[in-house]
Amino acid sequence: MKYSEKVLQRTRACGNTVCVGMDPVLKKIPGTGSPVDRIKRFYLDMLEAMDAKRMLPAAVKPNMAYYEALGLDCLLVLKDLITACKQLGILVVLDAKRGDIASTSGAYATMAFDVFGADAVTVAPYMGLDTVKPFQDVAEGQGIYVLVRTSNPSAKDFQDLVVMPEGVPLYRKVAQKLGEWNDGNLGAVIGATAPRELRDLLSGWKSQGQEIPVLIPGIAIAGVSGGQTGSVAEVYQAIREAGSESGLHLINSSSGINYASEKFPGLKPAEASVRALEELMEEIARYR
Repeated sequence: MKYSEKVLQRTRACGNTVCVGMDPVLKKIPGTGSPVDRIKRFYLDMLEAMDAKRMLPAAVKPNMAYYEALGLDCLLVLKDLITACKQLGILVVLDAKRGDIASTSGAYATMAFDVFGADAVTVAPYMGLDTVKPFQDVAEGQGIYVLVRTSNPSAKDFQDLVVMPEGVPLYRKVAQKLGEWNDGNLGAVIGATAPRELRDLLSGWKSQGQEIPVLIPGIAIAGVSGGQTGSVAEVYQAIREAGSESGLHLINSSSGINYASEKFPGLKPAEASVRALEELMEEIARYR
C-alpha cells in the first residue's frame, strides 16, 4: 500500500483529519519527577484520555528536536510514545526535517522508519533529489513529507524568491519537482498560513493527474499561547476550490491541543487536550 492510500484509509476509519503535534515544552508540563518521566506520563495520559473518549486523531507529529534537546533518555521515551500511538492505530509523522547528501539521507531514513518505526518523516529538499530519493528507496509504504511552503513568518526569505527562466517562486519549483518525483509515497508540507498557495499547488498537482497528501501545520486555537494563525475555514475552502480529496490532508495542531489547559484551566491537562481535540474535530466537520 502506498502512503497516500494509507492516509486515506486512516482518515476514513477514524472519521477525522487531525494530526496532533507532540512537542514537549517542559515548563508547560505539570508533575514531579525527572523531565523524561513527566513527558512520558503527560503524553500517555493524553492518549489514554483520547482513547477512553473514542476520539483518536488520524495522526500524531512528534517534533524530534524537543526530544533530542533533553538527551538520550528522552529519545527512548519518543520511541515508546511512537509505539503506543501505533498500537492505537494512529499514524506517526516524525517531524525531523532531515536533508543531506544521498548516503546521509539514507541513514536518516533508516533512523526514521526502522529505528523509530515512524509511518512518515518530514524532509528538507534544498539539496535536490539526492536528499529525497534515499527516503523513497528505503520506504515500504512510509511517507516522505517534503517542505514546500512552510508556515513560519520568514518562509518568504527563500521560498518566495523568483526562479528564472520560468519566473515563478522557488516553492512552486519545489512543488513541480515533487510531482515529478512522486511514487505514491511523497507528500508536501504547506502551512495553514498560506491557503492561496495551498489551493494553487493542489490544483497544479491535480491538473497533472496527481493527488499528493499534504501535512498542514499552523492551525490556530484561540486561548492557547504558542500557536500560529492559520484558519480551518480557509484551509478547507482552498482544498474544495482545488477539487482535492480532503481525506488525504492532515490538519496539524500542536500547542493548541498539548497545552489546552491554558484555555480550560478547570480541567486536568489530558481532559483539556481531549476537549480541544473535540472542538477542532467539530470545526473541521463544519468546513470539510
